[in-house]
Amino acid sequence: MARNTPNPAVETRTSFTGTLAPQGHKGRVWTFKQFCKACDTPSANRVQAVLVASDTTGFALHARQNRHLHCITQDNRPLTFRTIEQALNTLVDVPHLASEIIITTENW
Repeated sequence: MARNTPNPAVETRTSFTGTLAPQGHKGRVWTFKQFCKACDTPSANRVQAVLVASDTTGFALHARQNRHLHCITQDNRPLTFRTIEQALNTLVDVPHLASEIIITTENW
């Protein structure tokens, strides 16, 4: 005979810092190659991708490491993506990137 037992609790994790602005002190500009190297350095602190949305330019890539926010460039221009999917397809190949990606919409 089966006994009525409640379903086990499912753990859900929600994180919200209360602000959508990319937090951090302004850091040096990194090229995409430097960004990848910072992510692949075993002894370095974790690097988190931050996509800053703009309705005119798309999504600009920034990196947060050690409370510093670095603008990522390619060919001496900010690296931007038209869609989130394009950004994710590029970031999937970056080794050891933090699994949380921030998307800010303050300029949208």
